Amino acid sequence: MNSLDRLFRDFEVQLQAQRVRDYEADARELSMMERSKVTCADRLAAQLGVALSVHGGTGDTWRGQLIGLGLGWIQLSTDTGDLIIRTQEIVWWEGGDNKSYVEAESVSRKLTIGSALRALAKGHREVIVIHNGSAGLTTEGHISAVGADYCELFATRAQASGKKVSFVRTIPFTSIAAVRVAAGS
Repeated sequence: MNSLDRLFRDFEVQLQAQRVRDYEADARELSMMERSKVTCADRLAAQLGVALSVHGGTGDTWRGQLIGLGLGWIQLSTDTGDLIIRTQEIVWWEGGDNKSYVEAESVSRKLTIGSALRALAKGHREVIVIHNGSAGLTTEGHISAVGADYCELFATRAQASGKKVSFVRTIPFTSIAAVRVAAGS
């Protein structure tokens, strides 16, 4: 093999190596571009059926199996009943597969939080509304009405005398972090 052949072979090897580097760089860039289109809802959709820990804006961490998605909310099945969490209240979640995603529209319900609350009202389900902004603030009762951006809970409270008093509490959707549906109610 003469020196010119070695020069050409060396040049071919260098060209091939550069093609491989370019291909790998293009693949990384394409992967980054594809990932940039994935929404949080798409990531959650890929976790259906998986046990998650979800930390909310109230400071609570809820653990359960992700069993449903809606427009602006998720549904966890927990030991103490189902929990509907507004996605705006999710600070972070753990669990599931951190590489997969599914287009949320393909697996989620088309129900808004208002629609989900109307279904609970129709079913006369006992609920606990967990309010955002402070840990521990809740309202317990039955949803009696649902408007465009609020719901009303029919609830009772004990007075100092021990007598129970019924009342209706109006709750804007924006103050709802989550809604716990009592098991078996």
